[in-house]
Amino acid sequence: MAGSVTRLEAARATALAFLDEAYDGVSTPPGKGLEHARAVADVLRENGYDDTLQLVGLLHDVVEDTDRDGDDVRAAFGDDAAGMVMALTEDATIRQYARRKRALREQIDAAGSPVVDVALADKIAILRYARTSGRRPAKRKLGHYRATLALATAMDHPPRLRAELEGLLAAYQ
Repeated sequence: MAGSVTRLEAARATALAFLDEAYDGVSTPPGKGLEHARAVADVLRENGYDDTLQLVGLLHDVVEDTDRDGDDVRAAFGDDAAGMVMALTEDATIRQYARRKRALREQIDAAGSPVVDVALADKIAILRYARTSGRRPAKRKLGHYRATLALATAMDHPPRLRAELEGLLAAYQ
């Protein structure tokens, strides 16, 4: 129906307003924050993922980057979305980078699909930004991205996003 707002458009508008408010006054590096959230949701949309997963793609970093917590996400978007967002949220109390990222991958692995899809889309969005901006990701980040890809491969995860991530990572051999 012309002029009507689809459920996805309404959810996306609600999520963008939530994120806009959450990121207000928060300093984020280039290619991160709201811009990155949109890019992750776009990767999921381009690959045919449903509305719910696109919403999680938008929200995946909000707990890490802002003062919002899982309860805020749950109140605004429900238990399923909040559960997936929290599975994608690293434990900031783990100071050492490699340990923190390993713990994050274990959470993602335990959550399984579709959380793995959002994690892959996140890496794709970051590497697409790196390619277009000319910013080379840090070696340790590339190691984390490769380990996330290996996790998906070990799970025999559908190759929808794996192939693009493999191709983007190949540029950083």
